[in-house]
Amino acid sequence: MSPASVPVTCRLYVILARAAPVAVVFRRGPARRVQIVKWATDTDTFEEGQWFHGRMYERRCGLSPDGSLLVYFAQKINPRTMASTYSYAWTAISKLPFLTALALWPKGDCWSGGGLFKSDWSLLLNHSRLDATPHPEHLPPRRLRVSSGVFSRGEDGPILAARMTRDGWKLVQSGRYPWKGGRPRTERPEVWTREAPSRDATLVQSLDELDFKALGGPYMTSYLLRRPGRPDVPIPGARWADWDQAGRLVFAKDGCLFSAGLRGDALREKLLADLNPNKPRSMKAPEWATRW
Repeated sequence: MSPASVPVTCRLYVILARAAPVAVVFRRGPARRVQIVKWATDTDTFEEGQWFHGRMYERRCGLSPDGSLLVYFAQKINPRTMASTYSYAWTAISKLPFLTALALWPKGDCWSGGGLFKSDWSLLLNHSRLDATPHPEHLPPRRLRVSSGVFSRGEDGPILAARMTRDGWKLVQSGRYPWKGGRPRTERPEVWTREAPSRDATLVQSLDELDFKALGGPYMTSYLLRRPGRPDVPIPGARWADWDQAGRLVFAKDGCLFSAGLRGDALREKLLADLNPNKPRSMKAPEWATRW
């Protein structure tokens, strides 16, 4: 099959809520189009949400523990946003699976941004204290405690590492990706592990390459299952994988979501959803998603 005839699939990234069987799926594709999808992991039902035309930094996003609120960092560069009080990049809180901003902090650039929920009503905002002023038309309620300046400056790294560590992942090898010949080269992959709740297997994530020109890049990751005294079991093609709230192995590849189990040394996949057919469309947020 020639490269031109290889089917292009959407790219999926998932964040699981910590205290409820809920996840948010970021569906990317076509270019600079992102759809928000709510996944009920206990019933494997999916609720399609709004589309965003711009750049969504999904690795700097987070869910409240109960899965009801999404904090996200987004960028939309055009003459209107460049001249607006919102700026072309901002962090906002919305109700899943919609993007209508209940609270919003203009960022003005794409350095840092985003946040993590410490609890349902406590937000760690990835802004410095100097750029942590909310927009006057999108003020957070008093009961939401917002802390800024708690992360080191950076891009995806500070938020992503903090969220993974909080959720039970362990960094077992730091990566080295020095720039050589105009692109980053892998000298040592970054490796994270997370033990299954059943403690009979460990999920291993390896950041094998940084490729800023690759479709769905720059994070080119691979996953495998590791068990004591048994062969490693790769998860071919997985771009995201984790243990869900019930301890089930779930992963994304080729624009689809799967659950899986092991039979002997073989991975038994079950298709949960194919999000490739979804097409961008306008959707108005319901009234309940426009208020606290």
